[in-house]
Amino acid sequence: MRKITLELLRQGPSHNQLLSPLTAYIALCENHSAVTLHVPFEHNQMLYRLRALSYQLGAEAREFQLGDTAVVLGKLLGEIPGLTADLNRRGADTAAGDEPVTHLRLILSASELALLPFELATAPGGFPGEGQPLTLQTQQPICITRETRRVPEEFIRWPSKPRILFAFASPPGFEEVPAAAHLLALREALAPWLALSDDLDDDERLKIVEERLSVLPDATVQSLERACAASDYTHVHILAHGVDLPGGYDHRFGVALISPIEPNGYEVVSSARLASILRTPRRDKAGKFVRPAVVTLASCNGGNVGGVTGVGASVGHALHEAGIPLVIASQYPLSFGGSVMLVQDLYQGLLWGEDPRKLLVGLRRRLHSCFKDQHDWASIVAYASLPPNFDDQLADACIRQAMSSINIALRVSDRVMVAFSDRESSISGRHQTLAGDKRQEMLQHVQRKVAYAKERLEAANEAYPAQRARILAQLASTEKREAQMLYHSIKTTSRLTKKGGNEVVDKLERARGWYWQAYLLNRSHPWELVQYVSLTLFLRSLGRLPASDWTESKVRPLWITADAQSQNDAENGSACERAWAHGNIAELSLIEPWLKDVPLAPDQTSVDKAIEACRNVVELAGPSSFHVFSTRRQILRYLEWFGPMGGWKWPGLQVIAEQMLDVLPVGEEPEWDY
Repeated sequence: MRKITLELLRQGPSHNQLLSPLTAYIALCENHSAVTLHVPFEHNQMLYRLRALSYQLGAEAREFQLGDTAVVLGKLLGEIPGLTADLNRRGADTAAGDEPVTHLRLILSASELALLPFELATAPGGFPGEGQPLTLQTQQPICITRETRRVPEEFIRWPSKPRILFAFASPPGFEEVPAAAHLLALREALAPWLALSDDLDDDERLKIVEERLSVLPDATVQSLERACAASDYTHVHILAHGVDLPGGYDHRFGVALISPIEPNGYEVVSSARLASILRTPRRDKAGKFVRPAVVTLASCNGGNVGGVTGVGASVGHALHEAGIPLVIASQYPLSFGGSVMLVQDLYQGLLWGEDPRKLLVGLRRRLHSCFKDQHDWASIVAYASLPPNFDDQLADACIRQAMSSINIALRVSDRVMVAFSDRESSISGRHQTLAGDKRQEMLQHVQRKVAYAKERLEAANEAYPAQRARILAQLASTEKREAQMLYHSIKTTSRLTKKGGNEVVDKLERARGWYWQAYLLNRSHPWELVQYVSLTLFLRSLGRLPASDWTESKVRPLWITADAQSQNDAENGSACERAWAHGNIAELSLIEPWLKDVPLAPDQTSVDKAIEACRNVVELAGPSSFHVFSTRRQILRYLEWFGPMGGWKWPGLQVIAEQMLDVLPVGEEPEWDY
């Protein structure tokens, strides 16, 4: 994404300075010459404008100030020649339409400048979309984020396994907050990563949801601090009322949380206190401060600075300055529907690994189109300090989240299908009793979830060319597991028809092609080659490959290459890498006897080699590891799927697979970071 950095600064401390046409500000835009700016109004004039934008002066005043303030701020930005030049400079990727969004980083150190709603500005002459709202125009979509020079761009790891804390408070005497609607929006956003199905009871379902989403009703300072100190939340969503802080000479906003000791039933928590709460030390890890990657504030005036005479900032700004990379708040009151849309649009995208800057562009447009009587679109303000390698981290999160969703959906399919043998049922530890129609309905739901996650992966394949080898390998693995699910689904309802069998084989052929492409793009890991050889031999046994694709003279050299790479990896690297290598060796030893054009029964050397490799996997990774689970699942495919579907054309397959499984302990599928 193209980034433009614009810094507005002046001499003196950040606080205790009023807006005035007499004050000279310096604008620095990228490597262009510095220019001097003067705001065209006095401080009290801006305060009047802000009152109107906060819905305090009636509809007519609000409409006038909405348009007039937007034009004034647009002209102010138009006085920066470097910004005009950079906004109109299109890179090769932008010209091709591949990456149209521009990230405008607005760095503000002066408190009085933070009062200005730059997100509202109308594009001045020379800007893209002249005469339209700058953040809504489509000629050159722009995302404006705020930050200060005191917040460093740290090398944080963008979350690929989200865990959300939702805290809300409705103190007595205040309007009820839309907690139910926000909770539903969060629950729907998390649905692709929740292993839920109709065979679970309420306690089991609640436990699965609570692994990803914690809800803190009637939040107090103490309960919020305890919740943050007990777990590393990646996202925190706070729904509460924004209230003026009591007393003091300086006007500030805080967040109203429940208080059992205050006479009125609530206390107003300042921005500094809230920052300390959300960045509290972990109870079980001395010296480690929690830090969510994203905090969203559905609170009126959460992004409003208030007064500028004292040291301090808005709630959102204070949280960002405390080290939270992305804080999204509102400068003015949000409507009920607007706050719900904020949660829906942001979290559904963030959890899939989408770029938050692009999400903000889309959110503003949706708010503008759906709520004609409010200016929620201009109220949204984002404080962001993203690491230099943020695009690479987004790519990684996108792939991991898609694979996690697929894996969870297929795990549900394993659970809802009737077990096909004692071995397979022992993996899940439960026998299913669902009716056939209900089971098929649930499997169709799983297929839809997998299909959507695959679309995400395929989109990532186009968006992140450097990650194509990894994405193609994951797509191939998904296609193979889908084929297995389809085979077992058909098998439990009726005899395997020709049409059903063709669907299974079609998926395997696609998987085989993707494995080969993935290996050609990255030959440093032999796993994709092992799977390609395996599927080649299986499809040969089904008569689905032309002779030119499966002759011994073509397949054996590939087997030898994969075996040599795996043997080398098994002797070098970490215990994790060596365990995966031994898993490859186990599978290669299993399929070695069937490399010949005329399959033969396995000799004892192949059997011993396969069993020894399985033992090494257990020893290196541990009996409850994902390595053991994955290797066992792979061998089960030959016993439960490839063998029966191929009519047991591979002599001795059942015997050697049984002996390998006896070495690999049975267990639940552990967590694995894709």
